[in-house]
Amino acid sequence: MHRGRTALFASLGLLGLIGLGWLGAALAGEAQLAPAADTAGTAVASAVAAGRHVRIDGPRGPIHVWIPPSYHADTGATVIYVHGYFDDADTAWTGHQLAPQFALSALNAVFVVPEAPVAQKTPINYPDLGELLRLVEDGAGVTRGAAMTAAIGHSGAFRTLQAWLDEPLLDQLVMVDAMYGDEDAVVGWLRASPRHRLIFVGEDTLLGTESVADKLPETLTIDRFPPTYDTWPPAARTARSVYVRAQYLHMPLVTEGIVLPSLLRLLPVELLADEPWRLPLGSLPPLVDAAAPTATPDGTP
Repeated sequence: MHRGRTALFASLGLLGLIGLGWLGAALAGEAQLAPAADTAGTAVASAVAAGRHVRIDGPRGPIHVWIPPSYHADTGATVIYVHGYFDDADTAWTGHQLAPQFALSALNAVFVVPEAPVAQKTPINYPDLGELLRLVEDGAGVTRGAAMTAAIGHSGAFRTLQAWLDEPLLDQLVMVDAMYGDEDAVVGWLRASPRHRLIFVGEDTLLGTESVADKLPETLTIDRFPPTYDTWPPAARTARSVYVRAQYLHMPLVTEGIVLPSLLRLLPVELLADEPWRLPLGSLPPLVDAAAPTATPDGTP
């Protein structure tokens, strides 16, 4: 792992918003002061509760689906998040607060979290992306967003993501410290179609991510995650290959509510004006400890 990187993030400033979704969200309300952390967490929790969560008992493990209340498939996206090793779909869904992070992104999308390998040498649960999406449509009773399909994966998710590289459905790939596998396969996928787009993040995987960036000289390289949604350089929203050298450690990349919503906002997807898009990064509700004792009505454990 590399530490102590001092490169400054350049060219910060107000960015142009992308697409009608950005414009609609901007017109939905006036700028407000950042709310207190507890208020922000409550707002995100309310947004999650207003959406619809379905846990599908799939043939090779559970599949979680979260759908924002104002989702509409005509301009919507399908976003599949794949967890890494040492977690399963259930523990990642709860422990990493994935639904609140999806809500913070404010994307008009169906969000899917399938079971994936929990360790090396265990089978890939859903190697067929088309089958997975059919299970989601049937099990959740939802029409997937047809505007685009993006897969985002952390760490050991690389095995599942690489199994999907030959899937015609896959438009955009986001690898969050997941460049452990065949780098040439990822580079080949990007070059195979002009509609393919790659966003990759390096922290523990700097050796692999630096290699991919060298093989793709057109890559836009960013030395740190920006502090807010709107301080990405403008090219980050349109470049076909974007590489971010992360200042966060391997697990906080996907648990702190900063990196995942920020990366999701780089996808060219409409923002939903009634989602908590104004809240600052990291505005997650308190994580409930399922093992903690529950108080009775008289206050005793």
